[in-house]
Amino acid sequence: MNVKSKNYEKALKLIVFIIFMLYALSLLFPFVWMLLNSFKERSDFISNIWGLPVNFQFNNYYDALVGFQIQSGSNKYNIFEMFLNSVFVTAVGTFLSIGFSTCSAYVVSKYKFPGSKLLYAISIFTLIFPVVGTLPSQYRIMQTLGLQNSHLGLFILYSGAFGFNFFMMHGFFKSISWTYAEAAYIDGATDFQIFTKIMVPLAKPSITALAVIQAIALWNDYVTPSIYLRKFPTLAVGLNQIVAEMQGKGAYPEMFAAMIIALLPILILFIIFQKQIMDNMQVGGIK
Repeated sequence: MNVKSKNYEKALKLIVFIIFMLYALSLLFPFVWMLLNSFKERSDFISNIWGLPVNFQFNNYYDALVGFQIQSGSNKYNIFEMFLNSVFVTAVGTFLSIGFSTCSAYVVSKYKFPGSKLLYAISIFTLIFPVVGTLPSQYRIMQTLGLQNSHLGLFILYSGAFGFNFFMMHGFFKSISWTYAEAAYIDGATDFQIFTKIMVPLAKPSITALAVIQAIALWNDYVTPSIYLRKFPTLAVGLNQIVAEMQGKGAYPEMFAAMIIALLPILILFIIFQKQIMDNMQVGGIK
């Protein structure tokens, strides 16, 4: 490679680096701006919207947590109570979703039985079928069974064994050699022991990556809880109403503090597990 080509390659890399750096800053700037303004006094925010806080008001976060409430049914909820409800819904929903998807993906990928190919085809179909198209029938079923406004009904909806998680785990289990199971059979292991003591540990990095992605999706889920869990609002649902109240009172610093509170758990979760997610996720599948 001649000197001219090397210089051209270096210039191209520099241009690409600058473009991506500017793009990263454009994503980071709104978060930093919101974080700084969450520590301002209301008058300070109005008079100096782009500057640093004159006095850092940490009590804005306390006021955001307990100072504003929404009416849901006969009860009132503040952000702290909705935060705890979101943690509960996200944790249980993620466990059920990943658990059922992992079990069904393992069975369909490793055991041959009548209808196994049909189940896989159905799982693919659920990925391309519009979710909005199933809402009327789903709502009617939940209403008939009396599962509206209950955590049980929401968890049933979250515990579907097919969909994206099934598709990803099916591809992973398909790539694992069955010789592990054959060796375990010789030693007297049962099918359940093979699954729990061999296959699940092998799939642990992939399960963790999917669990983080699922947790982020459930934490940010607005549509499902707003339809089926109105009496027990999650943070994603209640924050929408509280933000309107904060704007009406001019409590913009408290509003930004509430948004940071809603964003922080998922941000921390992603930072902790980002290496595992990037190592296991590929374009179109899991290694």
